[in-house]
Amino acid sequence: MELKQLEIFAKVVEVQSFSKAAKELYVSQPTVSSNIVALEKEFEVKLFERTTKKVSVTKEGENFYRYAKEILEVSEELYYEFGKSYRQTERIVLAGSTIPSLYILPELVLKFQKKYPNVQFSIEQGDSSEVIQKVLSHQVAIGMVGQIKEDSRLCYIPFCRDKLVVITPVNNYYQELFRTDCTIKRFLEEPVIFREQKYGEKKEAELFLERYRITEEDLNVIAYMNDQEMIKRSVSCGMGISLISKRAAMDYAELGKIYIYEPDEEVSYRELYLVFEAKKKFDKLEKKFLDFTMETYKK
Repeated sequence: MELKQLEIFAKVVEVQSFSKAAKELYVSQPTVSSNIVALEKEFEVKLFERTTKKVSVTKEGENFYRYAKEILEVSEELYYEFGKSYRQTERIVLAGSTIPSLYILPELVLKFQKKYPNVQFSIEQGDSSEVIQKVLSHQVAIGMVGQIKEDSRLCYIPFCRDKLVVITPVNNYYQELFRTDCTIKRFLEEPVIFREQKYGEKKEAELFLERYRITEEDLNVIAYMNDQEMIKRSVSCGMGISLISKRAAMDYAELGKIYIYEPDEEVSYRELYLVFEAKKKFDKLEKKFLDFTMETYKK
């Protein structure tokens, strides 16, 4: 058994493809296949179920993966400890749901790379359930989500707070509403644009309304949209109002394209979480990123 074989095996597990693993490791697909076969023969175990359409890891392969990652992480620590790295550039693989990937990670990655300039990031976006699945299938080391899916295999750490706000068009009518010091219920009598059902922020909006004893049926919903930029643009054009993340709304508000109504109540906040496998053993770089993230948002 060689470290290179374990690295190839781990990469196939993480990307769920022999060809993708070959591409990311800059080797040929036959090289990937031959190394996997060599491991299976040496340990007399079947690591993958192979079909013409996909590759899936076996139960024995899952256990083997955990040992392989431990060995690779220990070997990497040795290189760090003695002042060398066998990679020219280090890489951190992340995934985020909409708010973290669009409005948190760009700023966070920029700050991190100023401190660690040789680090590359691979970042994928999806809704919270998609991010969680990527974590569970070893495609990413760390995820950032706005919703928790209870699973004993996962660990969640709250790292910052988000706030739901009402956004409105910029015109005299809404300017007057703001002057009258009206309530959240009054704003929600206006035509409302809602996010599609699958998105975490839509579910958070529903919980938010529930705290005010308002249901979606009580609202004048004129459109459902699956993209925050589309929602902001539609609001700025005068189509209606919407409930969205304050982080997502700030760019349009600062440009004077929308107004923000910001409830003071605690119920308007939600937690954003770092998510990773409960048994995950992070390498030094991943630990640095986790520590850096917690330190950045500790306030």
